[in-house]
Amino acid sequence: MADVKNAIDKTEELARKIWLAGLGAYGHGFNNIQDGYDKMSDKTRHFFDGLVEQGTKIEAEAKSTLGKVEAEAKSTIDKAGEKIKAQGEKLKEQGKTIRKEGVNLNVSARVEEIREKVASKISMPSFSTSNNDEKLAELNAKLESLIEEVAKLSTASAKAPEEKTTEEKAEAPAPKKKATARKPVAKKDQDAA
Repeated sequence: MADVKNAIDKTEELARKIWLAGLGAYGHGFNNIQDGYDKMSDKTRHFFDGLVEQGTKIEAEAKSTLGKVEAEAKSTIDKAGEKIKAQGEKLKEQGKTIRKEGVNLNVSARVEEIREKVASKISMPSFSTSNNDEKLAELNAKLESLIEEVAKLSTASAKAPEEKTTEEKAEAPAPKKKATARKPVAKKDQDAA
């Protein structure tokens, strides 16, 4: 533990010496510059001050130009952002429309698929391919009701496979009655003989 504390203390001392050396170098450089400035001739000093003044003007102009460019860039970015947002909204609406049309196309395709399967099983008159929206809506409604009925029947048959529904009972043939045994009728001609 003491070794760690000694190492930390030595490190802190070294860091402080480095810091002080940097300050000493800064002070030495500043003194040299100050001495050099003082030793400059009046003509050189006047030239230097002129350069400082010109640099100040250029800096002010650059800041002004930069401010204008920044304002124009912000305006351009804002306009572009608004355009992108408007295009995004437009694309979003197009996506909703396409999704809606896609669902309608899927329903139409499913109806056509079912019709073809049924037509292949039984003879059925073909429908013209130029059905109007009313016929399509009517077929969709019929299809939905058929699907619901099939679902009900499959649910009912899964719940009670042994019990017959009232429709099945009505369709089932009535049990046959046992024929009563009849006695043979004696023929009158045989009785007479």
